[in-house]
Amino acid sequence: MSVLERIPYPRRLAARVWLLTVPSALLSFERRQHVPNIPIGRARLVGLLAVLAGVFLLLRGPAAASPPLDRPHGLSRFMERPGVGGGLLALSGVGLLTRSLLLMAYVLALALAFGQHNLDLEEPRLPGSSSDGADAPDFPDGETYI
Repeated sequence: MSVLERIPYPRRLAARVWLLTVPSALLSFERRQHVPNIPIGRARLVGLLAVLAGVFLLLRGPAAASPPLDRPHGLSRFMERPGVGGGLLALSGVGLLTRSLLLMAYVLALALAFGQHNLDLEEPRLPGSSSDGADAPDFPDGETYI
């Protein structure tokens, strides 16, 4: 029996939890506890490229997905679900820009757990980008609401 099987943790995380709520809580905790920053200096601007690449993958979403494989491992799982890879890439870029040690450790832990099938991350979807139309609201008489 592995150690992870004995520890109760959620096996599935919603996109708004792993992509927005937990990272903001980690950044807040890190600032309040005065955790030292990653000493990378001007190299942290590479994080901007990572954020842009992650947003690009999020925008491409399901169109960039490869066909599903039988229980893919590691990088092939990220190729099957590019939204998750894009979200993690954008989070790592934010971690580099803010020089956040905890955020970088969190992204690394999520990537490892997702790649090894210990955790299932919901793929983030942008509003209005549903592929099957199931999430689209039905407005009477074609009206739009703001």
